[in-house]
Amino acid sequence: MKRVISLFLLASISPLSGFAQEAEPGGVFFTFDFAQSLEASTDSDLETTEEERGIEGLTTLSFGAVTETRTQRLSFEGATNIRIDDGELSNDEYSARLAYRRTSADANFNVSLQTRRSDISFLRDASDFINDEGEIELPDDFEDLTGEGIRAETVFSTSLSWGETMPVGYSVTASQTLLRYEDASADLLDSDSASLSFGMRLNINEVTTGNFTLGYSQTDEVGEPLAESTSLTGALTFARPRGDLTTSLTISRDELGDTFWAASVEREFVLPTGSLTGALGAVEDEFGEPRFTGSIAFSYPLPTGQIDLSAAHSLTAGDDRATTTFSAGYLQELTPISSMRVGFDFAQASDPDGSDPLSTASLSASYGVSLTEDWQLNVGAASRLRDDDGVETRSNSVFVTIERPFSFRP
Repeated sequence: MKRVISLFLLASISPLSGFAQEAEPGGVFFTFDFAQSLEASTDSDLETTEEERGIEGLTTLSFGAVTETRTQRLSFEGATNIRIDDGELSNDEYSARLAYRRTSADANFNVSLQTRRSDISFLRDASDFINDEGEIELPDDFEDLTGEGIRAETVFSTSLSWGETMPVGYSVTASQTLLRYEDASADLLDSDSASLSFGMRLNINEVTTGNFTLGYSQTDEVGEPLAESTSLTGALTFARPRGDLTTSLTISRDELGDTFWAASVEREFVLPTGSLTGALGAVEDEFGEPRFTGSIAFSYPLPTGQIDLSAAHSLTAGDDRATTTFSAGYLQELTPISSMRVGFDFAQASDPDGSDPLSTASLSASYGVSLTEDWQLNVGAASRLRDDDGVETRSNSVFVTIERPFSFRP
């Protein structure tokens, strides 16, 4: 079943991560979430142009644990999907995250290890890659995620910052990503990537802050030469009464010795109700040509609901494939125990001249009602489209889900 349904489930009531964040500091806090869904759909994998009808059952189990003090926090989150499709039972999908944070008046230390294993057959549109901030974050292999197989990604990351209360502060961040495929198409290759960066913050005056970062990254893909890159970024942030203004310039150099630049201006606005953030920039692409980039995000709380809008057009310096994403969400509380949610997302990747485009879009709506204090029922429908250079595949579905969260302290 598509992740868009899971998003409805988690949005209807507090998700596992939400339970962890709501835990009061001190002691140990546990959460457990059970959800059972039934979906009837046409061509659920968006793989063929012919209409394929089917009914699928999905059981989602989530678990979380948090222990926290005034200066330390240790958390664990895990989830798995048990799927029944065409009479076959599988549980090839799971995710887990272990994180530790330690803070003091002058320093912060974070370390995390997370892994996600997914069936490629159900990774078809942008709604599968919405991050914790609600933004679409397409992976580098998104365009090749077709057919069958397993995608497994493990990420280790750590960061240390100090001098938080001083005029000059410093930071170090490092990460390692392992990407593996099982029984997937030949276009999907295993890879290892790593990054390391050093940063310095300088409080120039009461309203101006400078940030400078020196970074290094490398990617080792099976059958391909090692790809390396170094970058230097300088940014100035100006504090304003209604929101910060940030300007930045990045110079990067690849393994061939070619250099590329990227520049941007970002402004945050704190509105009387809601918030607005916008950015405008330019990037030098693989052919040395400047390409425009930009993003905008708007959040507007209602007396009994919420509106969220975001759009972005992005390109990595030295690359040639630009991505455009858009998402919109509307939540309306109908009664004290019921609510309605409508969502839309769109993503497209294309070459500089607009050729070889890959586009995905989904439109969905759901109605949620609390059956009791603990049990939640959701019903809804979704329509999804994938257009791969003119070859269109569509999927329509209806679903019903019942969910029960648990939380307790020992």
